[in-house]
Amino acid sequence: MKLVSYNIRFGLGLDQQIDLERIADIVKDADIIALQEVDRFWKRSGMTDQPEIISSHLKTYYGLYFPAFDVDASEVNDDGSIFNRRRQFGPMVISRWPIRMARYIVFPKLGTTDSLTMDTGAIECIVDTPSGSLMVYSLHLSTASSRDRLIQIDRLLEFYRNAPVSGGSWTGGGEAVTDSVEIKHMAELNWSNDEPIPIIPKEAVVMGDFNMMPDCEEYNKMVGTPDPCVGRVGHLDSFLDSWVVAKERSDDRSSWFPDPSERKPGYPICLDYCFISPQLSQKVARVWVDQDVIGSDHKPVWVELDF
Repeated sequence: MKLVSYNIRFGLGLDQQIDLERIADIVKDADIIALQEVDRFWKRSGMTDQPEIISSHLKTYYGLYFPAFDVDASEVNDDGSIFNRRRQFGPMVISRWPIRMARYIVFPKLGTTDSLTMDTGAIECIVDTPSGSLMVYSLHLSTASSRDRLIQIDRLLEFYRNAPVSGGSWTGGGEAVTDSVEIKHMAELNWSNDEPIPIIPKEAVVMGDFNMMPDCEEYNKMVGTPDPCVGRVGHLDSFLDSWVVAKERSDDRSSWFPDPSERKPGYPICLDYCFISPQLSQKVARVWVDQDVIGSDHKPVWVELDF
């Protein structure tokens, strides 16, 4: 199974061309795709519906989009009617297999007076893979500060740890109802839509642009601070870095390239990750960053799992 995480910068490549067909071609060999920085109706990207365009290039895939950033972009027509439209920005999940259910997490942020900050978030979803259900996250953390990112990771971990307790999009089949009229009423409404109750899997992958460097405070919040005697321990309520546990990895994990090149820090750094639940630690065959593509100022991070 191949996974890929790619911050596409609304399709703006290092050649300064916006090309979503190129983006789709870069990720098309993956089974599960996590994208970030996908636009809808921005001037900078030609007022286009990018989730729709990307999906049109990946017609054999399932997909969903979460506009964590959502503001008005409506227009008033000559007759006074409103052309309703939203300017949106957020992550996507695209999958070769059905996405059983999804929930959306708007991350908290701290307002700023100088540096730009904006609403970001995560998709939490369950993908029905041939090997069983898999929890998948696609996310984008704040660029503004470590303080922002730490509280955002807290929110992410809160959702992840609470998922088995809250259950799927619906729980219970109404078996506790004993009144015959209510039983008939529940059956007619068919709240389950004749589908099985979604089960929360133990296995999970978290992919995205974390805007953090390896071994920083935010990174340690995801994978644990190393113990002086045994190193990092894979606790069941947190994650492991797929890069660290992979049987094989590429030489360079740099995933963001300053564009223009004189932007700080002036050299490539690692900002993009795939974290996995400890149950998957023995299944990470290979992790690599595709350094050859120019579709964004980020490079796609690929993970191959043995199932």
